[in-house]
Amino acid sequence: MNSAESVQKNVSSNDESTDLTSLSGKEILELAKGKRGKRDGGDRSKWSTLSVTIQRYISSTWFEIRYLIRYTLIYLFRIAIIFGPMLVDPLFLYVPIINENIKCLKPDEKLEKIAIVLRLFADLHYLLIIMYRVLRTWWKLSFLEGLLGLHDEIEMPIIPKSPIHNILAILPIPQIVILIFLPTTRESRSLNRMKFLNSLILLQYVARAYPVYRACKEVNRYARENSKELAKEKTIWITGALNFIMYIVASHVLGAFWYFFSVQRKINCWISTCRSENGCELNHLQCHNTTFRNVTLLDDMCPTNPPNAMVHDFGIFGDALQSGIVGTTDFPQKLLMCFSWGLRNLSSFASNLNSSTNAWESVFVISISISGLLLFMYLLGHVQTFMQAITRTSQILQGWGVIFPRIEFMVSEYGLKKGVEFAIWKLVREKLEEDEGLAAENIFSLLPQELQSPLKCHLFLATLTKLEGLENKDRRVLDAIMEDLEPVSYADGTYIIREGEPLDRMLFITQGIALAYKTGTTGGESGSSSTTHIAKGEVYGKELMVWAAKSTPFSGLPISDQTVKSHEKVEVFAIRAARLKRIVSKFPTDFNTEVITMVEMTSNWIFNSKYYYGGNN
Repeated sequence: MNSAESVQKNVSSNDESTDLTSLSGKEILELAKGKRGKRDGGDRSKWSTLSVTIQRYISSTWFEIRYLIRYTLIYLFRIAIIFGPMLVDPLFLYVPIINENIKCLKPDEKLEKIAIVLRLFADLHYLLIIMYRVLRTWWKLSFLEGLLGLHDEIEMPIIPKSPIHNILAILPIPQIVILIFLPTTRESRSLNRMKFLNSLILLQYVARAYPVYRACKEVNRYARENSKELAKEKTIWITGALNFIMYIVASHVLGAFWYFFSVQRKINCWISTCRSENGCELNHLQCHNTTFRNVTLLDDMCPTNPPNAMVHDFGIFGDALQSGIVGTTDFPQKLLMCFSWGLRNLSSFASNLNSSTNAWESVFVISISISGLLLFMYLLGHVQTFMQAITRTSQILQGWGVIFPRIEFMVSEYGLKKGVEFAIWKLVREKLEEDEGLAAENIFSLLPQELQSPLKCHLFLATLTKLEGLENKDRRVLDAIMEDLEPVSYADGTYIIREGEPLDRMLFITQGIALAYKTGTTGGESGSSSTTHIAKGEVYGKELMVWAAKSTPFSGLPISDQTVKSHEKVEVFAIRAARLKRIVSKFPTDFNTEVITMVEMTSNWIFNSKYYYGGNN
């Protein structure tokens, strides 16, 4: 076997080298993730392989579709569990409508039916959880567990475990209060009862809003503990969106209560006027069961358009009454106006509201101020977590202009296929996001090990097979040397190795140019001679390989007879002398080190014997 055949055998032995020059960006990513090169064994025809591939694709695709549909429906159901009650319950507060012409109260029948149906769906999960708590003693309800998220690895505690809480949340309080009791209000005793029922509405609303607070708290806790992973997967925005939605829902709720309390203040004014004035009959508020009323008197004593605070001060509810939204069936108009009112005053902590002397109105304004302040503090605390999570990602993206040109230069210098730069940038960005302390000076060191190994093989295998001492060596020896090669960068004008110092490493130049020269001293001034250039693809310190192969443990390092200095920014791959020595000792049969060691030890023993015993013969 000649030398060329031997080299070819070593290059192709053990495993096939990946030709990186022909790989696309997608194939580079597959190689870095360890997915490339995994194929089923066996000899198959092209048509058989194609058939199996199509079958597997259809099977996996159908499985993924079923999986996606199932878990999408489950998570949509859970989102409905969280925000459904918060969005549906305020609809009941918009049902009452005031007819200013005949001074009566009527329901928005269309909205009433929609609210009742949606409330049934919103109560469904409370019914399911009560059913689960009761029936789990006798049957295993796996479907309900999966639907309600009771066996998830990270369970979102959206369902309270207290049965009292679930029963309180499912009671039809708004249906009874708004659809039954409110239209029958006609005297001072009924007004006191209405205040009590308002308290029940608020109490149930707190019970139904509690799962939202628990869910947001759990999501924020998970985001704090896994902020790096979420930022890496670009899903950290979900946490911020959830907190923002909570703020929007709170504005929706406050706007609905503002509308409902505006209707009540108007009714209270009518009842107070009819109780103190003669000629006003207000036996019933329903429009379909009206009696004669002194409409002019009610207009004079309860003025809204234009308002007159000297006669009756409606306070913060004057805008709702003056705009006429309490008398329209245009639900989108009412919703937008009330939502904007709630959002503005929640954001300003109710600082722009001028309330009247009514005690309950003052309590409502105070609750808006406190709610706005608490929500602001809550959101502000989690905005800091959100910003910390995306800061590192933003810094990396800002470094695009610096890092990407280095990647382009590396791809060009390594002889890789044009167009793989974005794939390498993706790998570098993932590594930088994983470890905040890493610097982006050396791109190679940021690549995954699965990609580093074939890159080293691509860069150095052919060079190693031509080095003195490594000719015809087994591929395992070459792989061990390439594995220990470490990338190092030197700035322009840096002394890499100095003349007269131990040569403790072998250098493989991959980028830039270095100068190697001998120095001499003449008249106290330094001069230089025999300057050579070490360019890309060349090796400095080849004698270190010979030293490692032929020396013994008693031998010292060779001395460098040249100074090596970077002429520009230089990237090298270096292997230390100790590593080379360890590789030689690991493969003694490839380097015949046993014979060399025995000869050297015998020579040393003979020399020492002559020295101690004075023998010169």
